[in-house]
Amino acid sequence: MADAPRPIDVDADYTPSTYKDAGLVASLRGRIAELADDIGRPVKLMHICGTHEHEIGRYALRDLLPPSVTVLAGPGCPVCVCDNEYINMAIQLLLLPDVIVTSFGDMLAVPGSIPLEGERRGDVRMSLLDARARGGDVRAVYSVFESRRIAEANPDKQVVFFSVGFETTVVAVAAMLKRGAPDNLSIIEANYYTPPASKLLPTLDGFDIEGFILPGHAVTITGLRVYEPLAELGIACASGGFEPVDVMASVVSLLEQVRDGAPAVTNPYQRLVKYDGNEKAKQETDEVFELAPIRWRGIAEIPASGYKLRPAYQRYSAARRFAGQLDPIALQGAEHPKGCRCAEVTLGQIRPDECGVFGKLCTPDSPYGPCMVSHEGTCRAWFVYGMHKEKLHVEAA
Repeated sequence: MADAPRPIDVDADYTPSTYKDAGLVASLRGRIAELADDIGRPVKLMHICGTHEHEIGRYALRDLLPPSVTVLAGPGCPVCVCDNEYINMAIQLLLLPDVIVTSFGDMLAVPGSIPLEGERRGDVRMSLLDARARGGDVRAVYSVFESRRIAEANPDKQVVFFSVGFETTVVAVAAMLKRGAPDNLSIIEANYYTPPASKLLPTLDGFDIEGFILPGHAVTITGLRVYEPLAELGIACASGGFEPVDVMASVVSLLEQVRDGAPAVTNPYQRLVKYDGNEKAKQETDEVFELAPIRWRGIAEIPASGYKLRPAYQRYSAARRFAGQLDPIALQGAEHPKGCRCAEVTLGQIRPDECGVFGKLCTPDSPYGPCMVSHEGTCRAWFVYGMHKEKLHVEAA
């Protein structure tokens, strides 16, 4: 039996190429195979970060796993789980006079549930890009600070930042608001907090996942302690970075826990993740936002899983500022267009290629559902990296 791979010493002088080192990846692959043999039965694992799915596809890491070990994609794409209500709100605001909407580029193409009139495909729904074609002023930005500069440069306009993301992006919004924002800037509060969603998953019917690769970006903020309840529920947990060695090391850690029947919260991503997270970032966020219920598109309304502005900062809430100009009925609607199975993909219940519109009506150039829009979306990753073709080839063989 081969020796277990030497763990990476985060205090040593490693270069970025270390985490792509073919020899170390091969060693980790061998260790995974040994653990799979020791366990002697199929094991399902899940990551809950869209960047993990992107990198797994980019480096074809599933091809390195034994048949008994499956790594599924969970609800780790903020663009995919952003509820219709917020997309429809942004579209309504964009069509008002003297309003500029800003957001991250991925968000501009996500369909809401406001129908497009006169289109040949009757089930197509409007996105921010569609609204721009109708005269709206929507701009892609890299950060909320860029939105602030746009507001300062356009004092005669109302600038609305469509704030979408998990723990990492909400920190920047909190920092900006805490330090002062122009009176003509407001935000759509669509930021999501990951731990409550991860705790919901084991309660769903048919859930048979034994371990989570925790979201590498988010846990740099929250730390790992908040995931201890998962271990108490019997779910193995390991932090995960995004290089090939990171992902494979996380799988090793989870399989060791499964083999030993000892679920825990381990930290293979020590070079960036602390067990209690980034205390300064958490403090900044907590001063501006509080946790509240929020709906995860296609999943459920999950208590304490959304960031909402505290009373002292609610003057920056777009929902409050434009309350009299929003049509509450138009904010509602079907979560996904007919035939789209993004909800099941997001929960790891089906592969993207099991959705009838995947690769046909729904492609990266013309996304039909939200999971095909963002580079963090599972469907997009499968399409771009041909994972559906690889899967079909294996089944045919």
